[in-house]
Amino acid sequence: MSLMLTLGASLATMPLAAMPSGVREQAEHFASCLGRFSAAMEHEWLMGRDGADALESRRLFESLLEAVQPDARAEGLSGSDILHLRIEAKFAQARLMQLAAFSDDDRRARHARLRATHLLGNCQSLVFG
Repeated sequence: MSLMLTLGASLATMPLAAMPSGVREQAEHFASCLGRFSAAMEHEWLMGRDGADALESRRLFESLLEAVQPDARAEGLSGSDILHLRIEAKFAQARLMQLAAFSDDDRRARHARLRATHLLGNCQSLVFG
């Protein structure tokens, strides 16, 4: 089963994440979510699935980040800080998804799948909660 399908099924049971109140914190969260959904989109493609849901979420967080980025920069969050957050989150999410899909250790694969789903769900609940 695709991680995005698992995410959709599990959103109903996840606690909702609160939207950060500060512009800097919003930008940090949106950048991390953008990175996570970039990884999810690429993972879906590599697994032979269309990744449309992940692509849609990626585009949403890209738009949200673009909206708050100027004010976040005024609060001291540089473009390179934002890029670093995106890349760090993307690689962390990709690693979890790789473990979930390919680990020979069932317990480790299950833990990685739950963690990856939780992190993506946390992002989704910010905007769809």
